Amino acid sequence: MKLRPYQTPAIQHLLDTPRCALWADMGMGKTLAVLLYLDGLRLLGLDGPVLILGPKFVCTNVWPVEAKKWGFDFDVVPIVGSPTQRRAALASPAPVKCINYDNIQWLLDELNGAWPFHTVIADESTRLKSFRTRQGGKRTQALSFIADRTQRWVNLTGTPAPNGLTDLWGQTWFLDQGKRLGATYTAFKERWFTPTWNGYGVEPRPFAMEQIQAA
Repeated sequence: MKLRPYQTPAIQHLLDTPRCALWADMGMGKTLAVLLYLDGLRLLGLDGPVLILGPKFVCTNVWPVEAKKWGFDFDVVPIVGSPTQRRAALASPAPVKCINYDNIQWLLDELNGAWPFHTVIADESTRLKSFRTRQGGKRTQALSFIADRTQRWVNLTGTPAPNGLTDLWGQTWFLDQGKRLGATYTAFKERWFTPTWNGYGVEPRPFAMEQIQAA
């Protein structure tokens, strides 16, 4: 294993910052960096059960494969398939498990109020961009529940704002509960955006890019 020059500071950033984002383009080795980060937590005695959130394909064909490919001494077990198969995977002694976003509520129902995971890795974290604190159903409540009870949280993506700056609020909320970009999406919009001419969208104010990036 030979790390690229930028992977070492990326790993150090994850270790130094309990709740953070790692934004890097596809192919730059984000998965390996996170696996080394998890291994580093173990060596430092800061480890505990880990949950990776991601699309189903990523849970089954990326994380378990990469962990084996690089010879880590822990398995990544995907919680996928039928309810019976998911329960068996959840009961596995493997310290790292991976589940798709659509099954978060199922997972909480199975755990019956408990939350054993010390670290959450939100892969393809743009899946969180639509999160709102004051609207949404069971999925929103489930995401809020796990965010409040997780010690370490990493947002992982190569495209943090594919549709514009408005994509950043939902993802960033999971890192600081609104300290950087505002406690609510409404406050975020009112500070940095104005309505479009037709009233169906928003556009950033002239200073929005600079101030949001600084925050």
